[in-house]
Amino acid sequence: MSKTILITGASSGIGRATAVRLAAEGHTVFAAARRLDRLTELARETTGTVIPVELDVCDPESVRRAVETVAGSAPDGVDVLINNAGYALTGPAETLATADVRAQFETNVIGLFDVTRAFLPQMRARRSGRIVNISSLLGEISVPGSGIYGGTKHAVEALSDALRMELKPFGISVVVVQPSFVGTEIDVTHHMTTNGGSIADYVTQEREIGAYLDAQTKTAVAPEVVAACIARASLTSRPRARYVTPKRDALVLGMLTTLPTRLTDAIKLRLVRSAA
Repeated sequence: MSKTILITGASSGIGRATAVRLAAEGHTVFAAARRLDRLTELARETTGTVIPVELDVCDPESVRRAVETVAGSAPDGVDVLINNAGYALTGPAETLATADVRAQFETNVIGLFDVTRAFLPQMRARRSGRIVNISSLLGEISVPGSGIYGGTKHAVEALSDALRMELKPFGISVVVVQPSFVGTEIDVTHHMTTNGGSIADYVTQEREIGAYLDAQTKTAVAPEVVAACIARASLTSRPRARYVTPKRDALVLGMLTTLPTRLTDAIKLRLVRSAA
């Protein structure tokens, strides 16, 4: 059965791959992002129905206009909301600027919250719907340099857990997808490349973190792998609360969330340092 689906952050990477996949499967996809030119190109090149929606998740007025745009083609709202928009700020916490940290939370957490709240009323009125929040393995574990980005994903995890219980009486399901490293155009802001060396004590850590991120990116899975998982989470009749993608990393996540903290800290430090 064809669904009406909104995807934020759909102009590139995971969002774009998910839009292409779901449209090809016969669903109506509202592809939302700030770059309308990219969305128009996506709609032109993709098999199936893709409707561009200009959306800045950090701008409440933009969110309101997006709801109106969707209502023009889908008066009853969307069946599935995929909250994918986001970016990653990395670096030792003490070296990061407060303004950059606020911006990270504004996009990854507040933006997700505002978009969800904007599209919920029609789902409640229908007593049906699904919200798929794109988190990360770093939503459950933290490694050096990931505290702020991971903090936003920890927040998404907590919000998703609460929403899953709050919205169940209204027939709305909430699912979290936890990708590992993915080869995308995600805006990974390496503090080391902009303010690197501003605190001498962290120079070695910054070098190690940068090397670790580069190594992980080189072996990352393609966006299409994550898109397949998101499509499954969006459409299955009985979704799980969480999906790890690629599946092989579920074992790593399980290990790092159950072993004693002293041991997992040592493992993570060794992983990061070995890449340098």
